[in-house]
Amino acid sequence: MTHPLEPENVRRGATIRALTEAHGWRVGELAAALDKSHSFISNVMAGRKAAPVPLCRQIADLLKVPLAAIVSPEHYADAAEPALTGGES
Repeated sequence: MTHPLEPENVRRGATIRALTEAHGWRVGELAAALDKSHSFISNVMAGRKAAPVPLCRQIADLLKVPLAAIVSPEHYADAAEPALTGGES
């Protein structure tokens, strides 16, 4: 039996994927920098695994974005837009 994905896991995972790609990082590079497995980070990005706040903080620090860009839905667009468009915040 397949369990539905948690919406917050899916949202955080998609946000992490978008920010990672916008910064020119690959999944494997992010995983290595976090000392996590490629499969774990892939599962986080797909929403199959949770991205707890401490992990989100590490990712935000690596990508030089505010933590709110990952954990707060209302802040995503504001924080991610410069990264996605190549502009400054």
